Amino acid sequence: MKAKVLKVLALSIGAGEVCAFVFVVMLHLSLPPSDSAYGIPPLELFKDPFVSTSAIYGGALSGLFSFPFAYFAVRNRRLLTSALFVFGVVVAEILLVTPFADWWGFLGSFPALTVALLVVGFSQWPLFAQIHGRASGGNR
Repeated sequence: MKAKVLKVLALSIGAGEVCAFVFVVMLHLSLPPSDSAYGIPPLELFKDPFVSTSAIYGGALSGLFSFPFAYFAVRNRRLLTSALFVFGVVVAEILLVTPFADWWGFLGSFPALTVALLVVGFSQWPLFAQIHGRASGGNR
């Protein structure tokens, strides 16, 4: 049980970091030509301490904020398939919304996360179901 808590915490923070960096890149790619940062290679963006620090701390805080909700949703579910589904939904939202609505790509990631966690936590889909006999606190 304790190991699953730590895994979900690590996955939440790691996914928050990846999503923050994806958001920054997508925001950069959607800049108008009149912007002074237009045309800079995406990896050059992260040499700016403001951008890299904001992405790092924003991702970590988002991961910490989402951790209790993520743990509640996946505590009795398969962790790998659940995590991949939730991560895929949130990244898809960032990729699809950011080019058209700038910061709404970031803000919309939280409702997308909520919906994905509700699907994982309350659906009866066999994809997420815990394998019988291998419950997290099993007799081994």
